Amino acid sequence: MKILQLFSDWKWTGPAEPTVSLCEALTGEGVDVTLAYRSAPLDFKERTVEKQAKGRGIKTFDGFRMNRYFSPKDWLYDVKAIRSYVAENRVDIIHTNLSHDYFTAIFSLLFSSKGPLIIRTDHKRDGMPVNRFMSWALKRTDGLVSYSSSIMNQDIEAFRFSRERTCVIPPGVRPYSGPVRDMRDEFGIKTDEKVVGIIGRLKPDRGYDVILKAFRLLRNRMDKVKLLIMGRSSQIEQSIKQPLVKLGLQNDVILAGYWIDDYFSVISTFDIFVMMRAGSDGTARALREVMAMGKPAIVSDMGMLPELVEDGQSGYVVKLDEHELAARFDEILSDGEKMKNFGIKAKETAVEKWNFAAQAQAMKGFYEKLLTLKKKDNPGTV
Repeated sequence: MKILQLFSDWKWTGPAEPTVSLCEALTGEGVDVTLAYRSAPLDFKERTVEKQAKGRGIKTFDGFRMNRYFSPKDWLYDVKAIRSYVAENRVDIIHTNLSHDYFTAIFSLLFSSKGPLIIRTDHKRDGMPVNRFMSWALKRTDGLVSYSSSIMNQDIEAFRFSRERTCVIPPGVRPYSGPVRDMRDEFGIKTDEKVVGIIGRLKPDRGYDVILKAFRLLRNRMDKVKLLIMGRSSQIEQSIKQPLVKLGLQNDVILAGYWIDDYFSVISTFDIFVMMRAGSDGTARALREVMAMGKPAIVSDMGMLPELVEDGQSGYVVKLDEHELAARFDEILSDGEKMKNFGIKAKETAVEKWNFAAQAQAMKGFYEKLLTLKKKDNPGTV
């Protein structure tokens, strides 16, 4: 069984991490998987798909252009190159992850009756866009994968996709067990102050307005508490800085910026974590990483977030409402025993359920199921 994973980007963004980690875990399960990606600019110094994949021992291929921006020349090149590659390497399944590589794969095999199967992972926070072009593509798709049951149900209903050809896999996380350094002094946090943490792109669509309003309500009830925000965005002025001034929270909110080397050290300063909306990929990687470090979380009831936090066990699930959120902040921060127990449960969930090996095993089984269905539907195929 040969799998070609396509990823039409080079940046280490939301969908990149689960894609690369899945390829790594599948390799560990003995699956012959190759990851093809868009090459990064030579002068780019931060993490890339290529660096991460090669560093993890994944078999890679950089012979496609994978240009998701307007470039008919590159698109035509890839349509021909993918068709040639799958024929020469006898690929059984093309597993696509982003819209560009998905549609490129479909066009590559459009007139091939004996080509490999095509699978799409839906990384979208709100499910795939419902339009005629997507409906046309999904009719030519053999399998659909999601990290969320609610998103999968939404896609099945919207596109009338066969449930038999779908797979919901648990999101994976690699629990951090390395050293952390005390960063409270660096951020000016006193030893007796509690910390509410945020990690993410600081964009207006992430529910930060509700979080800031809730934090002001909490601040009116509790003196020794800080809100620490880790992230960056060109829209930070609109999403964070202006509301801070309007709400009078300049002295109570810490804008920590973007961290790589001390990422988990920053997380270790949190007492609780809050997320109202996941990023555009919808997998809420930061939430899973924080919970894996034993931090309780409060999330909204939107998207797959309620599937990650067990309400009343590892944290709370709330409506997108500042009053309810503030009340839950207060409830956890005022009860040390509850905070501790929630944190223990959060870590247990991460270790037991969000396991890359289990994810790879489920995906391998799905691949095998689809290939079996192909033989059943087409008895003459090998």
